[in-house]
Amino acid sequence: MSNDRAGAGDKVSYRDSRRAAFRILRPGRRHALRRALSFLAVALVVWFVWHHTAGVLPPVQQAVLFLFLLAVGLWITEAVPAFAVGLLIMGYLVFALGTTLITDEPWDVRPYLNTWSSPVIWLMLGGFFMAEALARTGLDRRLFALAIRPAGTRPERVLLAVMLTSGIASMFISNTSTTVLMIGAVLPLVRQLGRKEPFARSLVIAVPLAASVGGMGTIIGSPPNAIAVGIAAENGRTLDFVEWMVLGAPVALALIFLAWLFLRRLYPARIDAVRLDLDRLDEPDLPGRRERLIVGAISGATILLWLTTPLHGLHVAAISLIPIVGLTMTQVLGAADVRGLPWDTLMLVAGGLSLGAAVTDTGLAVRLAGWLGFLTTLNLDVLIYAALALVTVTLSNFMSNTATVSLILPVSVALVPGREIEMCIILGLSASCALLLPVSTPPNAVAFSTGEISTRDLRPGGLLIGLLGPAVVIAWVMLIGRWVL
Repeated sequence: MSNDRAGAGDKVSYRDSRRAAFRILRPGRRHALRRALSFLAVALVVWFVWHHTAGVLPPVQQAVLFLFLLAVGLWITEAVPAFAVGLLIMGYLVFALGTTLITDEPWDVRPYLNTWSSPVIWLMLGGFFMAEALARTGLDRRLFALAIRPAGTRPERVLLAVMLTSGIASMFISNTSTTVLMIGAVLPLVRQLGRKEPFARSLVIAVPLAASVGGMGTIIGSPPNAIAVGIAAENGRTLDFVEWMVLGAPVALALIFLAWLFLRRLYPARIDAVRLDLDRLDEPDLPGRRERLIVGAISGATILLWLTTPLHGLHVAAISLIPIVGLTMTQVLGAADVRGLPWDTLMLVAGGLSLGAAVTDTGLAVRLAGWLGFLTTLNLDVLIYAALALVTVTLSNFMSNTATVSLILPVSVALVPGREIEMCIILGLSASCALLLPVSTPPNAVAFSTGEISTRDLRPGGLLIGLLGPAVVIAWVMLIGRWVL
């Protein structure tokens, strides 16, 4: 992403905002030392578990448990990049299960490599191509400006417009990119008002909150959604674009509205009127009218086909080929644009799907679920969902939410036989409710990097969504799921 699109400045890398936030918090040699010590701690813990499970678990389950714990440790500590762990997972499974190192007969490891051809990957890739084309032609900025301008100048209306625009946009394009654009729009006003004006802080906090929550709305809105859909498919239930949207979008909009009410009370505006600088978003002389028409037509057709899947029967992954093929064949996106796509996210998702499949195939999920069997003594689905949703939110505050879902879901679905699809949806949506820290989600890191808010400013909204979000998700899925699923 070019600097003119970054909007909030060039002191952080917005394509890897989680790592950027860590650079802000722990710069230089201290950060390198932390990574080294973290890696050593992970290695010691994994070795200890490996040593004490010898003879207790079958060799195959022991090998996958070793991989599971290694991935947990590396993702939590971020001793190595998250995408590298995804590649490590696939490589480990090939050599551990595809040879006779630990088994008498090599396993068929093609399912653990075929995650690259998963419909989930192609669905996300189509979304990436579309989002990149919108950004390259400036259509995303124009759409943002058109959505915000009708709000007028009243602070509470401007705040709601900013949140709704951020949330709805995040359903179809990257929530990090959405945050960068919206931060760029509100930052001049925020700095003009100064830190003593509560409304200024509410604007900066509202953007990442709404962008993260808005990602719940569609399968392509957030990587955890895609992971949940993939694991649901492995358990015999395919979710289409509309089904997920019916379940996720109302929750996202409800949480955005509740967060708006909360921020209004927490940061009451002391001014009567505000005016956002939308000129930097709505550029009247954008170049490439032909390209804009192509991008608009292809994006509109793709979204329309996604939303009408039950009518025409085309698979959502097949529909995703429309922006991939159309935008490259028309040369709207060139080789440099394609190379700049977030391939690291796809590597992480593919690795997460491989790990989930291995945990299930080897019987390790059932074994681990047995160790968590005390949850089933609750005899109430809602309490099981709530306990696991809170675990998901807690872990997602400290590590990648995509990684969290990859680790927790394969074990969780084994706890609720017959209700696997509900568990996938609940945990997939709950992962987007982790907003407590600057490193909890990339949008938080983008907002934090502006220097206009502190970690303390993120806590009230993070606690609200972290506690209320899973409750709303569970209630909605249990209420409407019987008709949708």
